[in-house]
Amino acid sequence: MESIGLRPFDPQRDKPVDMGLGGLSTEYTVTNRAPDGGYWNIPSIWWDKDGRPSLVDADAAQQFAQDYEKRTGQRFERIPDEGAAGFRAMNRSAMGGGLLAQILGQR
Repeated sequence: MESIGLRPFDPQRDKPVDMGLGGLSTEYTVTNRAPDGGYWNIPSIWWDKDGRPSLVDADAAQQFAQDYEKRTGQRFERIPDEGAAGFRAMNRSAMGGGLLAQILGQR
């Protein structure tokens, strides 16, 4: 697969946007199975090099997250249990989502 070149919300570069989801959004997190086991919370809003966001479905978010990890070496957090991953995503959203910090688990 050729590199997609998109990135997650970066609070130092981006501002929350209205994506038609009932308010301003930064990530709109989805919980998927991680490619190497367990689960991960990944954004379904991805930003291009010009800072334009796109809302994508869970399958595209999975592809973009894998591409991002390969390109940058940065990893999204892996969570062993689906329930814990969903709970963590809900709490992150309640605390401000992407405005807290980038969603990546490791730098």
